[in-house]
Amino acid sequence: IAKEMNISISCAHRYLVEMGEKNIISYVNGKMSTDKIDKMNLQTNSAAVVGSIPCGAPDEREAYIEDYVPLPVSIFGEGDLYILHAQGDSMIEAGISNGDLVVIKKQNHANIGDIVVALDDEKRNTLKTLCYNEERNLYYLHPENKQYDDIYVKDLVVQGIASHVIKQI
Repeated sequence: IAKEMNISISCAHRYLVEMGEKNIISYVNGKMSTDKIDKMNLQTNSAAVVGSIPCGAPDEREAYIEDYVPLPVSIFGEGDLYILHAQGDSMIEAGISNGDLVVIKKQNHANIGDIVVALDDEKRNTLKTLCYNEERNLYYLHPENKQYDDIYVKDLVVQGIASHVIKQI
């Protein structure tokens, strides 16, 4: 503890003794514990940060792993997750801005209204809301920014569904 907190061992010991006297922590059989630690779910799901996703015009991108991020299962859930950097402004009305990290659950199916990572007819990927036009009998990818047009696709290929957005404030 002293090393991680960059304090002396005697100072760390003094803090631990004081926390014990105030019943903040307890020692049972040589193990330190607190009510908060006992209640914590420490299970995580490792998600790869695999580059960026266009939030604008679709783009051809090769996925490459930049990093791995542990995501708490209690917040992000289980499953095959990966993270993409949002690039562009076509999803700003859905709360996804340029530079945000978008957590994606990898799957090849989606419901109407889901925000999806999908391929257009030229096999370029994009992040958009999945919609369906009954008159044209076609799926389309809807940008959440009035400045962009819908992208109609004949052969819809879903690569994943956005589940969370991680923003820097």
